[in-house]
Amino acid sequence: MTLPSLLTEHLKKRWRAEKPKPRSYFYISEAGKRPYQVYKAMMVKQKCPPPIKRVMEAGKKTHRLVCKYLGEMGFLKAEDVKVGDNLFRGYVDAMIHLPGENPEPLEIKTVSKKWYEEVLRRGIPTWQSYVQLQLYINYLRKVQKGRILFIEANTLKDHVIPLEEYIPGQRMKEFEVRKNPKIIRQTIQKFRKLREVFIRDGVMLRR
Repeated sequence: MTLPSLLTEHLKKRWRAEKPKPRSYFYISEAGKRPYQVYKAMMVKQKCPPPIKRVMEAGKKTHRLVCKYLGEMGFLKAEDVKVGDNLFRGYVDAMIHLPGENPEPLEIKTVSKKWYEEVLRRGIPTWQSYVQLQLYINYLRKVQKGRILFIEANTLKDHVIPLEEYIPGQRMKEFEVRKNPKIIRQTIQKFRKLREVFIRDGVMLRR
């Protein structure tokens, strides 16, 4: 048996597919998704292949490093700030305070090369990350803007041997996002209606 196959089997045992526990709220990260995607997240056993889990763990490591560097520069105010109410709940990746700026939320997104190239091509953040940040801004009350930092996953994918020619790097693209009351209002109204439908159909709990 090979080492990759042993690691894959270990990850399969470690991350078994489980049916999500019933809840009475949405995650803020679900705000930019379609109703059927949210429904699946609430009702269907989540299967996450080992390769995807490895990418997710790499993303978490990158997140921690970014916060570490921001802290060393004196720009980090807090990490994983809990926000929300009885409709939405979530955690802001980081609260930062840059020179000459007011404190603001930072959403860190580690994405594949394909997605990074797409963000560069379009010149705007992904819809899901945009709506997510809008809700963070809303729940932080006095905040009027925030930032999304896209980081390209550091990967050997698509690289041509010899390996000695590989130069690791993680490109970064930042977007400043101002508060959009219309988007916030529309998102909250949409998910209030969706919650009532889900409660009626036994998908969500009423609390």
